[in-house]
Amino acid sequence: MNPIDLQQKYSSYYTAGESPEVVEIPEVSYVSILGAGSPGTATFYGKKKAIKDFVYHLQKKYEGTEQAFKSQVVEIFYWFDEEQTGFVDIGEFYTTVDLDQLHYRIAIRIPDYVSDKVIQEIAQRSAENSFFKDFERFTYTAGKCVQLLHTGPFAGELETLPLLQQFATANGLIKSGMHHEIHVVNFEKGQSQAHLQTILRDPVVAVK
Repeated sequence: MNPIDLQQKYSSYYTAGESPEVVEIPEVSYVSILGAGSPGTATFYGKKKAIKDFVYHLQKKYEGTEQAFKSQVVEIFYWFDEEQTGFVDIGEFYTTVDLDQLHYRIAIRIPDYVSDKVIQEIAQRSAENSFFKDFERFTYTAGKCVQLLHTGPFAGELETLPLLQQFATANGLIKSGMHHEIHVVNFEKGQSQAHLQTILRDPVVAVK
């Protein structure tokens, strides 16, 4: 029995154009792990590797059943504690606050039927990775978002995000939640980033 490929089933979720656009994102279920500090540290990459290993075990649990699935696209939600930093808008997200104050949630989408109980079972019996105990089920409804596809190195996002900001402002919208990056093309530490494709997505509401 062929597993359900979530990237194919929810193709619009994993797709963005090179020009900014407004989209509506419904409630989505993930397995995820929290972290803090600048991306690119050994801990960050350790958690990124761990989540792919964890989802491998989840997929094995359902293998050969009608609920078999395949999911491997890594997503990351980023935010600051704005009680400490003040409001940080889309275009200045990586440039105005020390990234040591950044919070993140590394996530991979899972089917809605994967329960927290199942996730905890995998965490408890899979002792090969010290991060496994920290995984949890996470559901999130982003709602109205602005997004675009960024191609190339992560450093280039410093030029791409202001374009998304300009589009939001022109449409009377303002950032209302976590900055979201969907890594359509996988990335690893130390590799060339020229080929990367990353959806940059931010929830927004109308300016009052």
